[in-house]
Amino acid sequence: MGEPKCLFFVLLIWCLGTVHAQDSQQSCPKPKLKQGYFGSDEETYQHGTDLYYACDKGWKPAVEGWWAMVKCENRKWSHTPQCIDENDCIAPDNPNTKVETPGVNGRYPNGKTFRFECDGTHEINGPVIATCENGTWTTLPLCEEKKVLCGQPPPVTNAVITSEYQEKFQEGSKINYKCRDSYTYEGTDSSVCQSGDWTTSPKCIRTPFSTETASTGEGGSSTSRGNGGTSSGRSHSTSSGGGHSTSSAGGHSTSSAGGHSTSSAGGHSTSSGGGHKTSSGDEASPNVRPSARPQPGGPFLPVDRCGEKPTVDNGDFISDSDRNRMALTFTCINYYKLVGPEQVMCHNDQRWSELPICKAPCTIDKITYDLLDLTKDMFVKEGESQTLLCKITDAWQRPFVADVQCQNGQVAIGRCALGCKLDRWHHHWLGLTQDMFVKEGRQTWNCNQKDYRGRRLVANVECQRGYLRAGRCYQLN
Repeated sequence: MGEPKCLFFVLLIWCLGTVHAQDSQQSCPKPKLKQGYFGSDEETYQHGTDLYYACDKGWKPAVEGWWAMVKCENRKWSHTPQCIDENDCIAPDNPNTKVETPGVNGRYPNGKTFRFECDGTHEINGPVIATCENGTWTTLPLCEEKKVLCGQPPPVTNAVITSEYQEKFQEGSKINYKCRDSYTYEGTDSSVCQSGDWTTSPKCIRTPFSTETASTGEGGSSTSRGNGGTSSGRSHSTSSGGGHSTSSAGGHSTSSAGGHSTSSAGGHSTSSGGGHKTSSGDEASPNVRPSARPQPGGPFLPVDRCGEKPTVDNGDFISDSDRNRMALTFTCINYYKLVGPEQVMCHNDQRWSELPICKAPCTIDKITYDLLDLTKDMFVKEGESQTLLCKITDAWQRPFVADVQCQNGQVAIGRCALGCKLDRWHHHWLGLTQDMFVKEGRQTWNCNQKDYRGRRLVANVECQRGYLRAGRCYQLN
């Protein structure tokens, strides 16, 4: 009887040791704090621990209140404890408003004036600036909802919207629709918010199968009686009762009861009942190279004759009103990159051609890449790079930036170097949706408008020693 009890105690001690080891792996070291003190003086803190702190006389936390709290979460503190001069200001809690140039570590110096801006669906009522005076802000700008806004875009039967869901959209917003499989657009594929209402949205109509299409010279079938019919482009035509039928480009034609039939370019023709037959050219060879737009009966089949449609992880095919009968055009979901052929076709043995793949982006999270000053996790597409803000600055508070590259799913970060901020408020002609950062040197950016001919315009952006110069838009030859 003693042996099971001993085994139980051994397992209990082992489990407790395992839990303690896991907690120690997630624990946080005691943070540093100048001009302040903590409510506890331990060297390490377990995951989930709340640690309170306050500041010395003449100083205050860089968050709201005269005392503050940080939390240990997976070896990281929720924020870096910091005490600032009590006459400086912290970021104001102003709904739908933000400071155009964020303060360094949440600190806005006493006596300095800052410009404010609203989010996309609001506009500033009154002055756009406020001053930090002895630890408090002067009258803050008020952001009010724009009067000219659009509600949710109209639903379209057999379609989805490929933009992120919103309840309100600002003037000029454009949303794109995507028809479901076997449906295609009639008209535009998008709608734009104009004067508080949406422009005409598209319709998704069912794509006719090849057997439902009238003869157009591209694989249809037509029948004519009495006075005959004419078909071209691999079509099939039958005429009876004295009719006349002509087929070209490899067509097939049959005529009876005195009919007349002509076939050229490798065609085949049969005539009975006194008919006349003419054939010229060679018989079609199975090794003939397909044209740019293959026809039914050739090396490829219409996609509707190939059985179940192929699938691509993290991607889907979209309708194509011009070529959807002979090819599927694939696209990837947000941030995933299409690698391989964009279009997939069906061979005449009902095998699909090579499928593309959708490569996942690299995730740049705040915890792993803590040298970067990220407000949220970022994504960089496979094979692409992006310039992001570093946490360090120089003595003049100029920003440092680093190039982040995603290659074969691996993240490579360059060294932090002096860069420039490209904010959407001062550079509105560039059509930025958010503030961006650029490295030293000269770059070309797209503008948000086009010239009178509908051609895109660009602008030169130059960053030199932390100072930015952005030119006006011009036509790129």
